[in-house]
Amino acid sequence: MKISFSCIDCVSDPLEWLFKVEEAGFDGLEVIAEGSQSLGSEDEESEFKEKLREIHETTSLEISLHAPLSDINIASVNDGIWRESVRQVKQSIALAHDFVSEICVVHPGSLSPLSVQMPEDAVLERQKAALREICKFASDFGLCVAVENMTPEEMLLCRKPEELVRLVEEVDAENIGICLDIGHAFATGTLQEFLKLIGGEGERSGARVVHVHVSDNFGRNDEHLALGRGGVNWSDVLAVLKNFAGIVVTEMQSFEDGVESLKFLRKFLR
Repeated sequence: MKISFSCIDCVSDPLEWLFKVEEAGFDGLEVIAEGSQSLGSEDEESEFKEKLREIHETTSLEISLHAPLSDINIASVNDGIWRESVRQVKQSIALAHDFVSEICVVHPGSLSPLSVQMPEDAVLERQKAALREICKFASDFGLCVAVENMTPEEMLLCRKPEELVRLVEEVDAENIGICLDIGHAFATGTLQEFLKLIGGEGERSGARVVHVHVSDNFGRNDEHLALGRGGVNWSDVLAVLKNFAGIVVTEMQSFEDGVESLKFLRKFLR
C-alpha cells in the first residue's frame, strides 16, 4: 500500500503544503484539478502546474489526478452540459498526463429535475457514454479511470455498490475501475458491502477497486475528518486494505490532518 495526500480545500494556497508532502513521509499526492489547484488551460499553464512539474522532476512522489468535480455532471441529460463535463475531464488529463501516474479519479454524476422523470437506464447510458469517451482518451496516456462512490445526498448517483459495479462493468473498458471512498461509504451505510469489492467479489465481477480515498466521519455527513476522529472502524477497514497494492489517499481539509492520518495509518500497519 502506498499512502498519498490530497487537500480538498481548493480555495487555500496549495503552495503552503505542496513542498512538504515528501518530507512528511507520504508516497504521493493527489491533485484536484480545480480552484487553486487548477492546471490552467491549453494556452497558459498555472503557477500550480509549474510547481507540480518541479515536484515530479525532483521527488519520488507518485502523483494521481482527481478530475474537476464542481458543476461537472457526466450523467447530464442536457447535451451542452454533458459535452462540457466530458471536455473538462479530458482537458484535465491532457494538462496533467506528463506527471500523473496511473490514476484519474472521476465522479459519476448526479440527477436533475429532468432526469429524475426519465427511466433509470437513460441516465445510466449517459454516464456510460461519457466514461467510454474518457477511458478511450485516458488510454492514450496510459491512465486508468477510477469512478468514485458518492456521498448520501439523494440526487447523487453511485452511492450503492451494486450501482457503481453495474456502471463499471457495462462501460467495459480495460482501463476502468473503482475509486473506493471509505468516508463516503461509511456515510451511506454501505462500507462493508464496498469492502467486499477489494479482491474477491470485485475481481470476479470485473469491477476492480484500483484506488482508495480515506477520511473519517460520524456516519451521516462527509466531514473529511482525520483518521480516528470519527466513527469508522479502522481495524476492520485496514484488515482488508493491508494487502491492497494501490494508492490510498488521505483526503483532508488541511495538511496537518493529513500528517495526523499518515501517522495513524503507519501505526496500524506496523
